Amino acid sequence: MKHELEIQIIEGFLKQWFLDAFIQGAPIDAYPILPEEESFISKAVQRRQNEFSTGRWLSRQGLHFFGFEDYPVKIGLLREPVWPESILGSISHDGEVCAVVLVRKDLHGICGIGVDLVKISSRLKNMSDLTSIFMTSQSELEAMNSINISIDPAVLLFSIKESVIKALRYKLDSFIDMRDIEIYESGRLQYKLLGNSIHGNIFVAKTNNYLLTAANALI
Repeated sequence: MKHELEIQIIEGFLKQWFLDAFIQGAPIDAYPILPEEESFISKAVQRRQNEFSTGRWLSRQGLHFFGFEDYPVKIGLLREPVWPESILGSISHDGEVCAVVLVRKDLHGICGIGVDLVKISSRLKNMSDLTSIFMTSQSELEAMNSINISIDPAVLLFSIKESVIKALRYKLDSFIDMRDIEIYESGRLQYKLLGNSIHGNIFVAKTNNYLLTAANALI
C-alpha cells in the first residue's frame, strides 16, 4: 500500500503516547461515509471530501472497536468532530496521510487529546515572520530547541499549539487565541492555558516526510 511504511511509523509513535487507545492511519482517498456525515461536506472540493471521508472512515472503525455501530461523527460548533460522551478522539490529516486516535474518557486521568500531522515539504517556507500570531513569548521558541528534531521551530510550535487546541475542545465554547496557550519545558515539554488550571503533556516525533505532534489534557 502506498505510504504504508510512513503510516506504520506514525501509528507506532501514537501507540507509545496513548495507551489502551484505538490508533490507525490510512492514505487519504474517497472512503464511504454515512448520510449524516455527508451533509457536512457535500459542497466541498474533492480534496476536502477525501480528507473528511478518510477521517470519518477511520473514526467509525475505532468507534466500532469501542462498541458503537454506525455512529455518525458530526461536526461541532468549533468545527471539531463530535464523539460519543464516553469517548475522546482526534483526527488529523495532511499531505497524503490521515491518522485517528480514540480512547475511553475514563482512562488514565485524561480529559482531552489532540493530534496534529504536518507534511514537512508543505511547510518549507519559514514561519518565523508569523510568530506574533501564535507565540506567547520568546521562551516558547527556546523550548523548541529542547526537542532534537531538525525542523523550523516556528512550524513545530504552531503544530504543538494545534494539538493542544484539539485537546482542549472539551473545555472550549469559542475559538481560542493561540497566544493564550503557553508552551514550556520543565523536564519535559508541557503546556498551560493562561488564567486557567488546565495543563497537560506534549509529544513530538518526525518521520521521513511528516511532523507529528500530540497533546493530552489532564484532570
